[in-house]
Amino acid sequence: MSPGVCVSLSSSTSPPDGIERTSPRGWAVLLLSHLQLSTLRLSSFVLGVFLPFISQDLALTPLQAGLLQGVWWVTAAAAVLPFGVWFSRFRPVVVTQLSMWLVAPLLLLQGLANGFPMLFAARFLAVLFHSLTIAARPLLFQQWAARRQYTLINAVGLSQHSLLLAAAVSTGALLIVALGSWRGAYYMQAGFVALQAVAFMFVARESKAPVRDIGDALRNQPTSPLTALRKYKQGWLIAIVMFALASVWTGIVTFLPTLLLEDRGVEITLGGPLLGFLYYGLIPGALMGGWVNRKFHNRRLLLSVPALLNVLLALAIVSTSNTLLLAIAITALGLVWIAVPALEMLPFEFEGILPREVAAVSALVAMLAGLGFAAGPMIVGVVAELSGSLQTGLVVMSLFSVVGVVAGLMYPTSRVT
Repeated sequence: MSPGVCVSLSSSTSPPDGIERTSPRGWAVLLLSHLQLSTLRLSSFVLGVFLPFISQDLALTPLQAGLLQGVWWVTAAAAVLPFGVWFSRFRPVVVTQLSMWLVAPLLLLQGLANGFPMLFAARFLAVLFHSLTIAARPLLFQQWAARRQYTLINAVGLSQHSLLLAAAVSTGALLIVALGSWRGAYYMQAGFVALQAVAFMFVARESKAPVRDIGDALRNQPTSPLTALRKYKQGWLIAIVMFALASVWTGIVTFLPTLLLEDRGVEITLGGPLLGFLYYGLIPGALMGGWVNRKFHNRRLLLSVPALLNVLLALAIVSTSNTLLLAIAITALGLVWIAVPALEMLPFEFEGILPREVAAVSALVAMLAGLGFAAGPMIVGVVAELSGSLQTGLVVMSLFSVVGVVAGLMYPTSRVT
């Protein structure tokens, strides 16, 4: 069947395998969706670089700074599962477009913030409406892509994400200095999302989609998608592994620049680019996501090996003072994430799973990942407050992520051929 032929999405079976190849338009739709996700996550991942400037301008307390980071991931974690269940009955293109047009002005509002309450509220609303896109992504894959290319598309999206984040983290502080204000960075981010929204309107034309009747099929699915959370218990294990990976990531990106500055005398203009090594290797490395998916037929290994490396490399990063070794360890921690495109696609493999059930399990994984992204900085902050040592906080956070190793080892031993 050629990519231009309409494929029906049955409401009583798994997504069709009749799409033999993802069309260029399908690639564009999915990568634009991933780009919006990446652009919004900039608000979290570069906050550690922006904080010294924002705190000085708005006179933020350490607690307020922590709340600004925590609200991003707590809101995403709280919203994505109910959004994934409720909005999975609607056409994913419409949901994604709505998300983009709601988010852009809220990013602009963050740049206009005159104090903590306004910045906090705009940040909360931006991530709330951004969660619509997270909920719609599994359905976009089923409408626009060939099943065998899901992991490859997700891997290219991660590479694209890494390129954007590497540029932002490495140049964020320099850009703020050049602009003379942190606010200009938010104005640029708002404009970038608005451009993406316009591009998505032209590219994601549902009359060109391989699956055109997806709306009726989703509304007519015979069972509640929430039943998948009970039926496919292995989804919880994937989610716990993602929780562990995510908690280490934001713990590092939030506090490592401060640790380097305060404990090791590394200026923020060097600490930011050094943190960018999380992404430098991942830009080309993420493209190996499809290879990882094929190589690790044993899904238990696919989950547990990255989880173990996550713990060991995080401990190495917070313990070493050698700049070269630190750069190597940071790069290696980023490369652990080449497994993530395959991990995120595992729910599509569950036997007999229905389209909206995939959305529900994927939302569960995203929810636990969001909780991990929120928990990492919070664990570090609480332990650092109690112990008086930021390094101790980072070490405890790294050790706590061993829960991902345990979850990976508990995954069913079924192999994929």
